[in-house]
Amino acid sequence: MLFGALGPCPVCSNGLYYYNGQYQCGGNVSEWSKCAYSTTEPVRIKKKWQIPDGTDNEYLIKWFKSQKVKKPERVLPPMSPDKSGSKATQQSRLLSSEGLDKLRFSIVGQSKEAVEDWIQKLKLAGANFHARVAKDIDCLISCGELDNENGEVRKARRLKIPIVREEYIGECIRKNRMLPFDLYKVESALESSKGGTVTVKVKGRSAVHESSGLQDTAHILEDGKNIYNTTLNIYYILQIIEEDNGSECYVFRKWGRVGSEQIGGQKLEEMSKSDAIQEFKRLFLEKTGNPWEAWERKTNFQKQPGRFYPLDIDYGVKQAPKRKDISEMKSSLAPQLLELMKMLFNVETYRSAMMEFEINMSEMPLGKLSKENIQKGFEALTEIQNLLKNTADQALAVRESLIVAASNRFFTLIPSVRPHIIRDEDDLMSKAKMLEALQDIEIASKLVGFDSDNDESLDDKYLKLHCNITPLAHDSEDYKLIERYLLNTHAPTHKDWSLELEEVFSLDRDGELTKYSRYKNNLHNKMLLWHGSRLTNFVGILSQGLRIAPPEAPVTGYMFGKGLYFADLVSKSAQYCYVDRDNPVGLMLLSEVALGDMYELKKATSMDKPPRGKHSTKGLGKTVPLESEFAKWRDDVVVPCGKPVPSSVRSSELLYNEYIVYNTAQVKMQFLLKVRFHHK
Repeated sequence: MLFGALGPCPVCSNGLYYYNGQYQCGGNVSEWSKCAYSTTEPVRIKKKWQIPDGTDNEYLIKWFKSQKVKKPERVLPPMSPDKSGSKATQQSRLLSSEGLDKLRFSIVGQSKEAVEDWIQKLKLAGANFHARVAKDIDCLISCGELDNENGEVRKARRLKIPIVREEYIGECIRKNRMLPFDLYKVESALESSKGGTVTVKVKGRSAVHESSGLQDTAHILEDGKNIYNTTLNIYYILQIIEEDNGSECYVFRKWGRVGSEQIGGQKLEEMSKSDAIQEFKRLFLEKTGNPWEAWERKTNFQKQPGRFYPLDIDYGVKQAPKRKDISEMKSSLAPQLLELMKMLFNVETYRSAMMEFEINMSEMPLGKLSKENIQKGFEALTEIQNLLKNTADQALAVRESLIVAASNRFFTLIPSVRPHIIRDEDDLMSKAKMLEALQDIEIASKLVGFDSDNDESLDDKYLKLHCNITPLAHDSEDYKLIERYLLNTHAPTHKDWSLELEEVFSLDRDGELTKYSRYKNNLHNKMLLWHGSRLTNFVGILSQGLRIAPPEAPVTGYMFGKGLYFADLVSKSAQYCYVDRDNPVGLMLLSEVALGDMYELKKATSMDKPPRGKHSTKGLGKTVPLESEFAKWRDDVVVPCGKPVPSSVRSSELLYNEYIVYNTAQVKMQFLLKVRFHHK
């Protein structure tokens, strides 16, 4: 009272309180996150204190009459390190402010050449190399797969020294500073991947949780459209389980912290069906702050501060416990096409992609997220992007609290083995690209049902693509032209691998030619251009065509705005196949693109579409295909198959040409290429 009433929190407008040497907020910055605002210099209300009318406290009455409007300023003692945050937070602050000259590291790996290469790079950056693990080093870096029997690894574990993946080195060198170890620890990745593939027994439209012990003899209660099953974030599983042969019901609950079996518990209670439904709804309301009907009907459900949020889980519905090997099924498809279908519909490829994206598959059975969750994930990323961009609009503490809230929301919707605060644009863009890939995985899952119980053949799956795919003869004119285009246009800076053409397929997706005809007939300047993408994206691409990033996705990372990007040098696009030495075969597209009049630029420029009168955007590169070696395809389509030469463009920021269209109807997919990468 001596120093005046505290003003509201500038982040969430809730009240502040004094604790541990500073003023902290006790409110919520949003329904997803508590407010993290704290300060030693709070804003105070510049008014006299009011006392209730009719009070008979003589001391208060006397004090009230003598108080002044201007209050003395409260001076707090400096914060000691042990009060300024958790040990992990302190370490993060310390590391983020230190250069690489402070890093003391040791390194292990099966490839001596790779180890020596990283040692030299870190030494050049100023880091201090230790040949042996000792208690005074900061971390042990694992180059490649970790050998658990290695003496240095065992010593590091004994001394509790962080063991980090080699990606840590690249990020430290790129940002020229020490980074916190948490995001790069080998142990956390190993722990989260254990049991990453969860086999569930689906009955009806859902699956009994295996921890209940009833998955073989019972099923989730269904009552009309109601399915009494929900998984709440961080985490609380709630199910009504009904006996397969009988009327007995059980309410099953399991709760805990993701990644920790030591924290949490479970409960299984037998009761009548009506009592089970009543108890299920009571618990749902208690945990979420919303009635069950609001979630089931997808109407008026509002996330409540400090409460759980249900996650959509797709159980596939038609999953069968055992399926025939697709290699044993008879097929009428051409051998080359059959091999392509095996590539496209290999479920292990999709599981590997989910693991690569660090999706927590043990938290999300079958690893299938809903379309709605992916869309909401994009919205959370866009919110973070706006906060990172508009640094002048808000105080640092306010912005930090909002970034934490949006990051919490993102990792609630998209479970990760390494949830963290998204604080820079590189991290933001990697998450956006991950969501784009997840969209295609979701499309593939819905389209062909990897776990369907009718032993669907590859021929049936092929028909579901609604895209006519025809192998080209290797001695055909089109094949020879495409092979020349591929061999000639490898960019000079892409030296880590070479490309070998294995197969070419002509494409005719249902309805695509009709949409393209308007632009084919009315726009000049048509070119056959490259586009590369992950293998897991191609079921979505072949069935739905190339798509532009959705409106809710952040615009960060797109050099010329959201559009369809193409290249005239094969290796420029091949980078986006994301193959590796273990899986060296990728797929690429050659598409006919109606470019019309191009808006030519020498550096990245954000836009929704090119200026009026322009039909596409071209980023002008320093190296281009030799024009005298260009070819024509089907009379009016240019094939820029010349060898790379220096361009006449001056002061461009782009190494190679990029072509962007902002309307999917300007593109007709013509050829699908199966390409083998030979890594050097």
